[in-house]
Amino acid sequence: MATASFPYRLAAFDLDGTLLAPDHTITERTARAVTQLVALGVQCVLASGRTHESTARYAAALDLHTPIISYNGAMVRFPSAPAPLRHTPLPAEAAEPVIRFCEDQGLHLNVYLDDVMYVRTVGRWARFYQRQTGSVPVPTGALTRLAGRSPTKLLIIDEPDKILELEGRFRQELGETAYVTRTNPEYLEFMHPSVSKAAALLDLAHRAGHGAAECLAFGDGDNDAPMLAAAGLGVAMPRASAAAVAAARRHQQEGGDEALALAIERIIAEGADPS
Repeated sequence: MATASFPYRLAAFDLDGTLLAPDHTITERTARAVTQLVALGVQCVLASGRTHESTARYAAALDLHTPIISYNGAMVRFPSAPAPLRHTPLPAEAAEPVIRFCEDQGLHLNVYLDDVMYVRTVGRWARFYQRQTGSVPVPTGALTRLAGRSPTKLLIIDEPDKILELEGRFRQELGETAYVTRTNPEYLEFMHPSVSKAAALLDLAHRAGHGAAECLAFGDGDNDAPMLAAAGLGVAMPRASAAAVAAARRHQQEGGDEALALAIERIIAEGADPS
């Protein structure tokens, strides 16, 4: 039940580097802090670049039955719903040059279609990504056979220096036809240009009758920066990128693996009903 004194009604949590410890688990203190927000009437949602299924298992661990923001905002869907509330795939004409470039250059690319993650072969980077997220790659040979389709997103995985180089190249080449962002040092992602975690969060707030000022957001990556800026209170985590720190109103620098718990506890203490 919401309390009249607590100013927030919707909270969004990034996964990696925010909700999750380095071993990809949620600490007991962090889970308890999220539960405290729920008890205050705050709708808590997970907002990740991961697939819906990879994100949904953490919602289940927290006993959250709220919509999940996945694929960096390209999809919003209840945990077990057969159809999404919102799905905005990357146009085929923007996806095709990325797919062909990766095939020509021998770069690792994940292509997400119909909640399936396709790869050319299961090599080093596919195994790296599976260890990080639990998503199972489906080898399909030459990915050019998927050209002409509109994927939910594309993801190149490579060494950080190579990703920085590719980011500049594709931002210039694709312009406004795609949203290009780094989500990890090794990840470069491509989504529809209207997609972001911020747009998904504000859409959920609107559906629930809440304004941006009533939203909390927690994150650490470049892809979290729009969401941190859009929320009434955006909180960047200790190892947040420069873009995330600049976008946030608050930088939680202490706490290590439980920095999120500390940030939530502080917010609750500040907004607690004095009665």
